[in-house]
Amino acid sequence: MEVFFEKEALEAFIKSLGFWGPLVFFILQVLQAIIAPIPGNLFTIVGGVLFGLWPGFLLSYAGNLVGSLIGFTIVRKAGKPALRKLVKPERFERWMAVLGSEKGDSRTKVLLILVVTLPFLPSDLMCLLVGLTAISYRAFIIIIILCRPWGQFAAAFLGGSSFDIPLEFLIPLILVVIAVAVLAIIFAPRLESFALSKSRAVLDRVSRNKDDDSEEE
Repeated sequence: MEVFFEKEALEAFIKSLGFWGPLVFFILQVLQAIIAPIPGNLFTIVGGVLFGLWPGFLLSYAGNLVGSLIGFTIVRKAGKPALRKLVKPERFERWMAVLGSEKGDSRTKVLLILVVTLPFLPSDLMCLLVGLTAISYRAFIIIIILCRPWGQFAAAFLGGSSFDIPLEFLIPLILVVIAVAVLAIIFAPRLESFALSKSRAVLDRVSRNKDDDSEEE
């Protein structure tokens, strides 16, 4: 049991797996980016605990980028039938309504940036959805490379530093994290509805500004 409570014992256990430990973790991160219901940030926290801040973050970041690109490519090639097998119909319809079109315009890029960067938004889902649009591979890759790491770094930091925090601070921190996770699960539909309304407002503003610029020209 000490392997779960002592950092040195846990590190020794992971090292005993040799090459397979990091590889299995990397594969899980790839899969969670494609299978949207798997909570990716939880894996990242675990990665921070198992491998430390930077190794855990880099493994998570690399796996997430690879998974996002694979999911995007699957949807780009196979279209809506493949996406409907990966995403619940109601979520597909809600977010496609916000996306507004299947053109690779500024609206698509702004929505992808917002969802991938901000917490409590379905970033993996959005990486799949934009595969239906005309957004280029280049634009997609640039956005996920620049916007993906922030939440993952925070999660890896939480996991990687957990064993170094004094117990009197660690216990309240764990309780706060658990409380936030529970509230996020309970209020997930409301949070998503709120995010949808705010995203739609931002995107409508972007579209209006674009139309105004076109009229001036």
